[in-house]
Amino acid sequence: MTPQEREELGALISSLLDESLTDDDRRRIEELLQDDPAAQQYYVEQCQLHSILAWEHGVLTSTPFESATLTAAMNDETSAKSSIYLWQLCALAATILFLATFAWSVYLASTAEQQEGPPPVAQVEPPAPTVPWNERTSFGEFSKGRGAQLSVPELLLDLQQGDLLRSGRYLLTEGFAEITFNNDVEVVVESPAEFDIVSDMKLVMRRGRISTIVSPEGKGFTVETPSIELTDFGTEFAVEVSSDRTSEVHVFSGEVEVTPKLAYKGMERLELITNQATRVRQMSGIPEGIDIDHDRFVRRLNESTPQDSGYEQMMRELAPTQFFQMAPTPDGITLTDHGSRKSDAVLLTQGMDQPPFKPGRVGSSLYLGGPGALAYAKVPNYQPIDTGEITVCAWVKAESRPAWAAIAKHWSIEFDLQGEPSGLGGQFHFGLHEFLGDLEVQVRDRNQEVVALRELQPLPLGQWQHVAFVVDGSHLRLYRNGIEIDSAKCDGLATDGPKSMGIGAKLSPDCAETDPRNPGYWQGRIDELAIFDRALTPAELTRLSETAPQ
Repeated sequence: MTPQEREELGALISSLLDESLTDDDRRRIEELLQDDPAAQQYYVEQCQLHSILAWEHGVLTSTPFESATLTAAMNDETSAKSSIYLWQLCALAATILFLATFAWSVYLASTAEQQEGPPPVAQVEPPAPTVPWNERTSFGEFSKGRGAQLSVPELLLDLQQGDLLRSGRYLLTEGFAEITFNNDVEVVVESPAEFDIVSDMKLVMRRGRISTIVSPEGKGFTVETPSIELTDFGTEFAVEVSSDRTSEVHVFSGEVEVTPKLAYKGMERLELITNQATRVRQMSGIPEGIDIDHDRFVRRLNESTPQDSGYEQMMRELAPTQFFQMAPTPDGITLTDHGSRKSDAVLLTQGMDQPPFKPGRVGSSLYLGGPGALAYAKVPNYQPIDTGEITVCAWVKAESRPAWAAIAKHWSIEFDLQGEPSGLGGQFHFGLHEFLGDLEVQVRDRNQEVVALRELQPLPLGQWQHVAFVVDGSHLRLYRNGIEIDSAKCDGLATDGPKSMGIGAKLSPDCAETDPRNPGYWQGRIDELAIFDRALTPAELTRLSETAPQ
């Protein structure tokens, strides 16, 4: 129970006891109390508190106290009477508490009786802690993890990749965990998540996201949430349970059957097929049709799919010096460099409450949360390109345009009021321009002169864009989606600068943190970031922008 929920519940209890509660208020109390021991305990305590206040301010103030001028005998009599009053008040307090609790119980019972249709499916509870872990039935394996912190909270048991998964409740606080059941059903769980494994044919999802691929042997696999029961008929689907216990189902292929727990009598079960999705709220039995979202769920933990092979083959042929495919790694904090230098990047995402990966333009992508999350990546040992030519390209999908948002920056330059640069130098400053948010690049030539280009119109939001710049020894060129935006003369490329390169942010001169003046935190996705020690041709850039799978 959050502090906001605690405050809301207190106000609702006050309304309940003074008989001003509406039907909507009653339903909200039921929602807050369901499956929340802390809320239930608070409810009882508040009823007790209101009872005490009723005694003190309702009864005691109307009870006449004996005058101090009475005789000692009368005082003795008063003492006896006061004792009687005290017992009467205690009885009254118990009565008030009982009536408040009883009234609420009657309301819940009457509400349940008024619901038409089948009774709600019973919540499945995990085995009691008294059952030793190794004596529980094994239904699958923790087959793959990407920065995963998976545990069995009732036993304070932390799990590692390769461990058997048995019946019980699980908590995933970091990263991604892939579960492979004994019947070859595969489930990818994204943190934060809480779920129960009941068998190799049933999973209870309490909160979080899962993506599921059901094998032929797993046909009939069931997922239960606070608001629905889902039965699969051999398909690929995803389920999300939000903080308010609303459930969403997205079917990527095949067919599933969805039954709302509060479905009215005679209501047909909802059948969803390929590219269909629905939403069911916990306090409603009516499914809400929504658009399928192919871009929300991480469906596989491998780096790419067969559809991505054409782009990967082309990248191998172009031979980048550094190439970050942005796939989640086992430790969850490393970005593997698949280029010739093998200079990995490290993720710094302490401000994010979800994994820094989402579906990408090719495979998966790096996801950063912008100024509110303070997340970025750093290549600790960046070696400046020394050939006098360079190409930097990436796929980006921006959610907003923070000031000076960075795609990739090897830069430690500041300008004074006269526009004169100073600092350690650097090779390139690639991202969005100041507050307008248009694509821009700045580079330093062999004479340490800064050459800059801008698009002069804001980068589109919510759409994948292929962005690139090229220094060919004599000119700097800026590209978006394979089309040259602008060019300027540029005599080679400087080779000085800071020791590290920032991805999704500009680093401070010592590279220990982000730049305190203009950190440029990126909000959105960055994918397939590549650096070449030569100038790619316009034809090669066009192929890269057109080869990625749709």
